[in-house]
Amino acid sequence: MATVTIRNLSDEVVAALKERARRNSRSMEAEAREALMNLVQNNDASGVEDDLARRLPPPRRWTVPGDEVMARIAQSPPPEVDAEAWLADIRADGDVEDFRDPWERDASY
Repeated sequence: MATVTIRNLSDEVVAALKERARRNSRSMEAEAREALMNLVQNNDASGVEDDLARRLPPPRRWTVPGDEVMARIAQSPPPEVDAEAWLADIRADGDVEDFRDPWERDASY
């Protein structure tokens, strides 16, 4: 079994823990152990978690449903592009790249 040391507890917390232990006929150590086990087993949120949940805005939704994506696409269809004219403009500008299929291009080696 592991050992846990808790430092800097206020006198009020120690007194309350002692009183709770006395009411339950346990040692203060047994009462602290029981309280910690209940906290973990019940997955109770600590005071910090509750405080943050009250202060912070609800989490943002980072995913978009598929039907919403399709609706957005339908609202702004892609422009009609003349691919041959586009490629001819690029070649005329001198920015010539090898636009062949990479599998066909690499097969010549």
